[in-house]
Amino acid sequence: MANMDYPGPCPSCGGIDGCSAGVSKEEAVKHYCQGLEMELNAWKARLYDVLVEVGNLNAADQEKVSDTLTLIKSTVKEIEAVRDQMLEVCPTSLTDQESELGGKLQQLRVNYTKALQVI
Repeated sequence: MANMDYPGPCPSCGGIDGCSAGVSKEEAVKHYCQGLEMELNAWKARLYDVLVEVGNLNAADQEKVSDTLTLIKSTVKEIEAVRDQMLEVCPTSLTDQESELGGKLQQLRVNYTKALQVI
């Protein structure tokens, strides 16, 4: 199962910021994004499970959780956008992206927990 707390960086470098420019940095970013992709897939599976359960709820409970589900879906899309940008740009430093992704993953955890409380 994917590490739900931290998807990267590559094991072959001392971290992406420590990789030399060029191919090794591109590989490090690619590896980081693959880890992030695994984590996103795990969250999507969890979201699917929640959506199935919400479908079985009464209308009042579905209404309670609808905003939370919308937040979860949008956060996943935001994480995907950051990942796509990282693959396209191959940043020289991931400090900003790592803090942004960490915050978004925390939002996923919080909203997922809220959804489970209703279910």
